[in-house]
Amino acid sequence: MRFSAHSFFPGEQALRNLVKSSSRGASTTIHGTVAAMVLVGFVSLSRVDAGQVDSSQVMPGRLVLVGAITLGTAAAVHIYQARAWWQGQRSPFRFENDWDYAMNIDKLGHAYGAYTLSHLFMYSMDWSGLSHSTSLYYGSVLGLAYQLYVEVEDGFHRDYGFSPGDAFSDVVGASIPLAQERFPVLKNFSLKWSYSPSTEYVDAVRAGAGRVFIDDYQGQTYYITMDPHFLMGDHPPQWIPSWLGVGFGFAVRDMENAETRHRRYVFALDYNFSRIDTDSGFLKALFAALDHFHLPAPGIVLERSTVKFRLAY
Repeated sequence: MRFSAHSFFPGEQALRNLVKSSSRGASTTIHGTVAAMVLVGFVSLSRVDAGQVDSSQVMPGRLVLVGAITLGTAAAVHIYQARAWWQGQRSPFRFENDWDYAMNIDKLGHAYGAYTLSHLFMYSMDWSGLSHSTSLYYGSVLGLAYQLYVEVEDGFHRDYGFSPGDAFSDVVGASIPLAQERFPVLKNFSLKWSYSPSTEYVDAVRAGAGRVFIDDYQGQTYYITMDPHFLMGDHPPQWIPSWLGVGFGFAVRDMENAETRHRRYVFALDYNFSRIDTDSGFLKALFAALDHFHLPAPGIVLERSTVKFRLAY
């Protein structure tokens, strides 16, 4: 798919029209968001050059399987979330500005979620035989659509509300794969996540509190990782493995205590599994999945004016 200097992605005008119509009220904005996302998807596909989509390469069986799994998973997640978060809590749609919620780590979680979902959809459609450009755009559209769907549902919740900050983070996360395609140098950077259940979460689960791990912010660390080899020219030192990278991580601790809660920063080595050469399709898929997670590696932890070395973080 070609990019033009005047439009970053197909369907941009649809989103501009949505912004113009947002002043008509919350209901119009909600339905306009859904309509715009669908329109962006169809326009994106319709503008793919005919030569880029070889119908002989599309595998109908795989495409149907991907569609069925996507719809089934979406339905199952909706039922779960409706029962766990939204049941009996409906109210008129409203906005809730919560930029400082969970000391900002929640916003990183939204960006990472949209980023990962977009890649998941993209990989699935690539596997189905669609052209990479088609898979890329639909992956980002579907990843963002799901994240915004959750935000809209939160907008009708008595205690949550539609968070502009969350929606902004969703857009950023879903846009990263598109930006990486247009500016290849960005492919040297990734978003990654690591998790180790916090003591508070474990105690709550043992007490039957019904906590969900994605809300265990104290156990999560989000990373921006980098493959440093692109900084070393055409002939990087042989002693630096091609799969070795570095990462900057962000976490929060002691959130329950207003006086002691604080941010934690991490500088650690990282693994770029996709840089490992292999002819195995299974291993390539496994490495692509692992590259969304930060696995334990030596690093330096900075928090509350202290610096500590960790052999595995």
